Amino acid sequence: MRTAPRRLAADEKGRVETVRQGRHILFGVAALLGAATVVLPAVAGSETVPSIDAVNSGLYYHYWSPSQATVNVGGVVTLSNPSEVPHGVEWRSGPVTPSCSGVPVGTTEAASGGKWSGSCTFSQPGTYVFYCTVHHAEMTGTVTVNANGTTTTTTQPPSGEGSTTTSSPPIQSGSPAPGATDAPGSPLAGVAAAAVKLTATVHGGSVRGSVDVSAAGAGGRLEVDLLATRASLASAAPPARVRVGRFARFSLPAGVVSFQVSLDARARRALRTRRRLALSARVLLTPVAGPPVTIVRSIRLHG
Repeated sequence: MRTAPRRLAADEKGRVETVRQGRHILFGVAALLGAATVVLPAVAGSETVPSIDAVNSGLYYHYWSPSQATVNVGGVVTLSNPSEVPHGVEWRSGPVTPSCSGVPVGTTEAASGGKWSGSCTFSQPGTYVFYCTVHHAEMTGTVTVNANGTTTTTTQPPSGEGSTTTSSPPIQSGSPAPGATDAPGSPLAGVAAAAVKLTATVHGGSVRGSVDVSAAGAGGRLEVDLLATRASLASAAPPARVRVGRFARFSLPAGVVSFQVSLDARARRALRTRRRLALSARVLLTPVAGPPVTIVRSIRLHG
């Protein structure tokens, strides 16, 4: 008669233990589900969208910042022009033309504007090169689309122009310091001080020089602009630099490329009148793929 109550107590204890174990299992499953809900948004949030902005430095120097971006197939790049200076996007090369929204896209200055922001979607892998529709090769950008990989951007600080100094090529992250060796993939064969040569003092109405083009720069484009202040041209317009000479050559070979830039009629008149003319010579070397390199030198002409 005393055995039954003991058996009942043991059965009741077993049921309680089973319920406790079930609760522990439920708590464990809930904890795993909670962790999953935390991890998934964190992964999605790590997928950033690269952004490229139009930047204006001074009155006549313009560039995209950063000049390079990398996304995966189906990725999106944001393009914007926060200033009032007109800029647009001209797709120069790539597997296909990206699908863009809110971005003025075209081949002429009509496809430009100020204060705009939009995005472009890239459906196929490859390298996409674009210019500004107003400033052309001076503003060159590149988007690399990988079949697989991570989304990154590369900041490319521009080479600014100084009135009496020589600018060096842009320095990429991990590149050697100026004066050491040429940066990997640079269109210049060596450092700018040796690769770009200009005649410092010229008697006459032209400027001569040469550029040593690397293998990476072969097939690219060379543009040399002579810039003068309006004051030096005896102009009553507000102070600014204007182009008074231009040289352009496409499909560059590797090696030393010579050039000669002649002054326009207005600059020649100023040179004859004043017997001297201070200029800035801007050398822009744009490779087939990759960012352009800009070097600026001061030149003084004597009549």
